[in-house]
Amino acid sequence: MPEECRVKHTEDTARQLCAIDLRQRGIDEDRIPHLVERFWPVLANEIRQGIADGTWPYPVDKIEALSVEYRALLG
Repeated sequence: MPEECRVKHTEDTARQLCAIDLRQRGIDEDRIPHLVERFWPVLANEIRQGIADGTWPYPVDKIEALSVEYRALLG
């Protein structure tokens, strides 16, 4: 599978998982699209287990900061 397809597949999966997490925590449905846009890289990083296979546009410190914020949001 070409790199672009792998990245897109990971992004799509991460977005879906993020929305599921947020809904399970009772986050207002109106807020979910914005929150998914902000936090999908956290889940993508978990999916890829921190291993960069090709281009990964998010530096470690950005992912760490978003991860802390995401975990706090989920409680």
